[in-house]
Amino acid sequence: MVIVGGGGTGDAAAFALRKKGFDGDIAILSADLDRPYDRPYLSKEFVRGEIEAPKVFLHEEADYAKEHIELQLDQRVAGGSVEERKLMLAGGREVSFDVLVLGLGGTPRRLPGIPDAANVVTLRSLRDSQAIRDALGRAKRLLLIGAGFIGAEVAASARKLGKDVLIVEALPVPLQRALGREVGEIYAGIHRDEGVDLRTDTRVDVWHSSRDRVTGVTLSDGTREEADLALVAVGIEPNLELPKALGLPIEGGGVRVDEGLRAAEDVYVGGDIALHRHPVLGRSIRVEHWEVAKNQGRGIGASIADGHTPYRRLPYFWSDQYDVSLEYRGHASGDDTAVWRGDRAGRQFSVFYLRKGIVEAVLSLNDSKTNELGGKLVESRRRIEPSALESSGADLAELAGLTGS
Repeated sequence: MVIVGGGGTGDAAAFALRKKGFDGDIAILSADLDRPYDRPYLSKEFVRGEIEAPKVFLHEEADYAKEHIELQLDQRVAGGSVEERKLMLAGGREVSFDVLVLGLGGTPRRLPGIPDAANVVTLRSLRDSQAIRDALGRAKRLLLIGAGFIGAEVAASARKLGKDVLIVEALPVPLQRALGREVGEIYAGIHRDEGVDLRTDTRVDVWHSSRDRVTGVTLSDGTREEADLALVAVGIEPNLELPKALGLPIEGGGVRVDEGLRAAEDVYVGGDIALHRHPVLGRSIRVEHWEVAKNQGRGIGASIADGHTPYRRLPYFWSDQYDVSLEYRGHASGDDTAVWRGDRAGRQFSVFYLRKGIVEAVLSLNDSKTNELGGKLVESRRRIEPSALESSGADLAELAGLTGS
């Protein structure tokens, strides 16, 4: 068993295989310099200095030896052949496999025109987070390009540390494509209430530098703003070079896999690069979130050990910013019909996203119980009247068919 990628998918697949009784060889080939770690900490507790690296790692180093999982770090796979069951490492070494798992993740996207400066950074790895943490200790004003989840979480962390924060977001409201305009406006309000200078529908026109450092920017609204640290957080590019070299099916920005996360005979793919034919939702989806990658890794391990079976778990992710806890189950777009339930002004509510009367996803702010039941509604695939969801007195368990009524 060879696993390429030491992120959530690869690590979870390896330990799931052992838990299921797989007794063959397992090797994880990871391009990272550090053993697998819990990425959500990188934009929150770790970057704020509240926890140290030992808390971030998913397992003790000894756990890999105990489970007979061979962890090979700083190993880049340059190519290979599915037919010949072999991989070629960047240094020229060949690795053979019987079953292959790919959990390759993505690389932070860089926009054209952004200078290659010492204080312009991206966040993907533990070492990226350490560098940002060190730089924040010296910085007074942080410039964030992009108000997606990574940008928003780092903004919240920086404000908690007492730093001035400027966010430049090209969309009219943050998170509009994923969550819809109204939810995006609420998140804009949350950050502005916390003192963030959030400029929406705005871009950087000019970067100003001195020697090897950015000193500020001129924005499309005509203002010049100073900053001593800039974080570019505009999403990732899925790492598809190896899947392409292996001849795997590429579609929708990822690798097309079946309901059981299999891309080819004895080749499984999970995480950011997997375009999964989801058996519950009835359509192919690709989700770039940590919990999805980790859970798909577990699903791959179980499928390999137990015989190829559909992976049915709904996508799930969460985000903590300030005192606001967001949870999301399912998969929808900002264009789906949004039905609100709860206290919008008090920031304790849920939003159900419906498509042709069927709940495709539920987003909750400080409303965990509703989110969990909302996931059951998604799984039920029942047609539901929006008015039945709006009332806080409605029994969601009954609507999902869980009470026998």
